[in-house]
Amino acid sequence: MLISSSLQTAPVSRTSVQAESTESLLDLHVAGLSTAIQTACLGEADLVPYRVRQALNHALNPVVTERLVSKVLSMPCSAQTYTRHVLHSDPSGMFTVVALRWEEGQASPVHAHYTWCAYRVLQGALVEGHFEWDRSVEQAYLFNRVDRLAGQSVCGHGGMDFIHRLGNEQKPTAVSIHVYGIDAARISTHVNRKLAVKLEVNASK
Repeated sequence: MLISSSLQTAPVSRTSVQAESTESLLDLHVAGLSTAIQTACLGEADLVPYRVRQALNHALNPVVTERLVSKVLSMPCSAQTYTRHVLHSDPSGMFTVVALRWEEGQASPVHAHYTWCAYRVLQGALVEGHFEWDRSVEQAYLFNRVDRLAGQSVCGHGGMDFIHRLGNEQKPTAVSIHVYGIDAARISTHVNRKLAVKLEVNASK
């Protein structure tokens, strides 16, 4: 089994990040969510990503989700890579909330995270590939693929235990919301840790 080569991976670059005004789009369209995330961040460190995921699930009901998706789809996008829009930047730098827009064939690189993260699919479907790090060859190998449909959410801690790749393999535009435990100024450089990939799945796993 091979990783699909038809997906276009986004380079680690500021060019795919669309600059926003200082006004919080999240507060405008999803009242109370930034406060709930902030509260989650102040709790026990091991539980932060799980509580942030719960906050996303609680706040993003169908009406709110439709309103937020409509706003994201009205914003500039890239034809080459997925586009990341900053929705909220915590004033103290504890977290940043971004929306990702994925056209057909667009995907992230295979990566781990330097920080905790949580995300929820708002529209369409994403394919999430799960990878394991092989220290003997310093490469990651794919061992599982999961469809993430609208309404589904995922979270994880930073480090090499959570390595994945997200992509949209279907024609409808996909939109997802992501929360990272880092300030907005470093969102392009200190979230994803790109990794070398071993294309063939390890059949022993």
